[in-house]
Amino acid sequence: MKVTRSGECSNSPKNAFVEDFIIALVLGDDPGDRLSQDAQLPDIGLENASSLTILHAISHGRIGAANGEAVVNGETVAFAFVLEFTSTKGNCVRRIDFYHHA
Repeated sequence: MKVTRSGECSNSPKNAFVEDFIIALVLGDDPGDRLSQDAQLPDIGLENASSLTILHAISHGRIGAANGEAVVNGETVAFAFVLEFTSTKGNCVRRIDFYHHA
């Protein structure tokens, strides 16, 4: 899968965490200790994407979000993730909400 990052995260480790976490989630990588024990991974359906583009990755307090586009079976799918962190430190995700539109 071709991955294109937003390029906006160099000055914010928390924004970079959001972007890295979303990319790993879409690629099907194990989130390990970045995901709290009580969190549930959503079924996102982007596993067969040929490309993934992160447009923006942002964070504030206990919330992080990223949006972008994925190409799945030749169709562009717009998506957004909203993450709730376990603390303002922003290094462990408690909740994941996923939205998409083909």
